[in-house]
Amino acid sequence: MDDPRAFLLLKPDCLRLKLSGSVERAIIRAGLRIVCRHRVTVSPADVRHLWPEYDDAGHPLALAFLDRYLTGEPSEVLHLYGQDAFEAARRVKREVRSRHAEGPFANVVHGAERRGEMARQAGHLLGRCDVCAEPFHSDEPPLNPARPPGRDFREDADLAALVDELWPLVQGVPADPGPVRLEGGDTGQAVYLGSDREQTLDSTVTALWHALPGVELRHAVLLALHSGWSGGTPIAVGGRRALDDCLRTLHTHGVRACGKGVT
Repeated sequence: MDDPRAFLLLKPDCLRLKLSGSVERAIIRAGLRIVCRHRVTVSPADVRHLWPEYDDAGHPLALAFLDRYLTGEPSEVLHLYGQDAFEAARRVKREVRSRHAEGPFANVVHGAERRGEMARQAGHLLGRCDVCAEPFHSDEPPLNPARPPGRDFREDADLAALVDELWPLVQGVPADPGPVRLEGGDTGQAVYLGSDREQTLDSTVTALWHALPGVELRHAVLLALHSGWSGGTPIAVGGRRALDDCLRTLHTHGVRACGKGVT
């Protein structure tokens, strides 16, 4: 039997931009009611509990951005009740995100994509409240599959400082830093990188790190974020051999949403 409960986490931007009223109206339209609400300040430890498919060794960039976005300012957890609450809450999340999310780290509402994930996260976020403490029920595994890891870039940079530097550049449409110029002159062609849901920020940046000799980390991060947002970004220009080597290296690192095209 489906659990008639669900939750949504209103992230700091949702409260700062005063969008909580829009969320609550969407909840009512979905046939749900708010049982309880909790103001919380998410910590880095909470981030790692909520998204255990990311770990510090393999996903330090993604976690640094999540820490920058989610911690230090209040969020709010809404405990919801109603018929087919899980699917209804997902509809609310999609509706609110489609109207208000601007940029790769600006989804103003979080909700679980799987019932097992929801049960585990609800226990963490709601378990300290007497009204909400009854465990959510699910027959699904509580954890999402691990996501593709990348290089531990903490060895190369102060990631918190890097994220602070890049944060203004990734609001709305992430800035395009332009392609890296490789050896061999101008052939009128470029390697393009597209959006690849099978990859993570860390695995994509790691592939770029190896495919673009000498690229700065900030440049690689912006290329990864812009290509993921735009669906197709030129990441390298240069001679035919250099471009072929770049493409081959991307393929070696599991990146498939890439190819050559004219500039």
